[in-house]
Amino acid sequence: MFGLTDQPIDSAALHAKLARADAGACVIFEGRVRNHHGGKPVTLLEYEAFDELARVEGAAIVEEAERAHPGSFVTCVHRTGALSIGEIAVWIGVASAHRHAGFLACRQVIEEIKRQLPVWKKEHHPGEEPQWVNCTVEVLPSRLSPENYYERQVSLPEVGPPGQTALSAADVLVAGLGGLGCPAALYLATSGVGKLTLVDVGKVEVSNLHRQVLFTADDIGAFKVAVGAARLRQHNPLVQVEGLPADVTAANVAALVTGRTAVLDCTDNFATRFLLHDACRMAGVPLISAAVYRFEGELNLFSPATPGCLHCLWSGQDAAALEAANNCSGEPVFAPTVGLMGIMQAAETLKLLLGLTPAANFKQTRLVNLLDGSTCAIERNADPACVVCGPDAVQSASAPHGVDISSVMLTAEEVIARAPLRTVALLEDGEILDAGKAPAAAIGIPVKDLAHLRALARERPTLLACRYGIRSAALARLLRREGIDQVYSLIGGLAAIHPRDSRIAADRGFRRHEILSTHEKNARDPSRNL
Repeated sequence: MFGLTDQPIDSAALHAKLARADAGACVIFEGRVRNHHGGKPVTLLEYEAFDELARVEGAAIVEEAERAHPGSFVTCVHRTGALSIGEIAVWIGVASAHRHAGFLACRQVIEEIKRQLPVWKKEHHPGEEPQWVNCTVEVLPSRLSPENYYERQVSLPEVGPPGQTALSAADVLVAGLGGLGCPAALYLATSGVGKLTLVDVGKVEVSNLHRQVLFTADDIGAFKVAVGAARLRQHNPLVQVEGLPADVTAANVAALVTGRTAVLDCTDNFATRFLLHDACRMAGVPLISAAVYRFEGELNLFSPATPGCLHCLWSGQDAAALEAANNCSGEPVFAPTVGLMGIMQAAETLKLLLGLTPAANFKQTRLVNLLDGSTCAIERNADPACVVCGPDAVQSASAPHGVDISSVMLTAEEVIARAPLRTVALLEDGEILDAGKAPAAAIGIPVKDLAHLRALARERPTLLACRYGIRSAALARLLRREGIDQVYSLIGGLAAIHPRDSRIAADRGFRRHEILSTHEKNARDPSRNL
């Protein structure tokens, strides 16, 4: 429950309303008017709220805290009007089964009320005119300013005041707040990246703590992005940090990456990596991607204008097959490996924002092995037939055909509503069309037969469907850029209609050292050491 009141807050009465037989803990926070603020004496405060919006925002904050901490019941009341020294300005109470959930829920509401609630206060100082202050803006101590916070960094000739200004103007997305995302986000925040958005749907678990350095044991059960954003603001109140408790999906990926200065892929699965990669390439946003397997790490920088993309790196293999063999989630991991790779992601992002990235870095995969201390860089070969970054795709990317990814991607339900569409099933090398796993009257053609595909798509509205929706999305965007407007891709691919047959899964014996060997076989100069 959230409320606004112009009357003195009755703490005892609100406390009594929290009494519940199933609650073993009651956590209460009272924010009171103090006699000083920002180094100046205060005699009186006046609070004014945008009532309608404040009630909506406040109720949403309370509901989100209750969802994030099941079994918690939250009450929050904020004062308006004139308040004397010592009066309660905001009251938050949480009844919960256990104290841990109560503390976390209370802290979350405090943080979000401070950040989001449209409330202003007028400070009365002796001998001065009263001054309105936005309560969502924290007044920083005089000793905390950009000049002294970034002093040691700005003194670098490669940075200087212009470089720090460029960092402050940047808008960076960190997708995944785990072992990679935590150190990456920490160093981006403390380096002064102006706006950071963290996206991760997970909650803090015990098994995260040995490597995910933004979290402590007290955070178990809380949303990672809520805890991480609050902690980054503590490290550097000069930057803007937003946490989105969500998964990266085909439905939201375009909105997440569009308009960013850079995107960091700190996720642990191939499906999300391909989604982020393709959306960044289409939106013209550079992507800094890392992956870890035990003691080994891999770093890639992808430029929207440079051939040699993620599809080239894993040519002929789709996300689901790679996932079956190489999903990092739940695998054993050496904590310093993810820490180092996350820091390398942050370093490459900062270099990119400062204009310090050599062009060669966008064509290399860098490999690190902490077990033997070795590092090497391997050139990423561009696949001339790649539907994402090959010659056709590069040429079409410069054509005046802006493509809204949401207009290209259709769910199975949307396909039915939009009928009739001709379905073209895209087949990998050696694959045949299984009539039992494809829509009726579907036409099967090889995924690399672009001439045939173009001809079919020009004839009538066409739905492309590959096994898992990765290649079809890339081809649909390619054809849209060429001016073929009535072509779509099935979200999730044929697997969205028919569950994946277990026989399709790749050999689970295929492990990371074999992937590294594949890189070495394809490299032009595999022996180069950094």
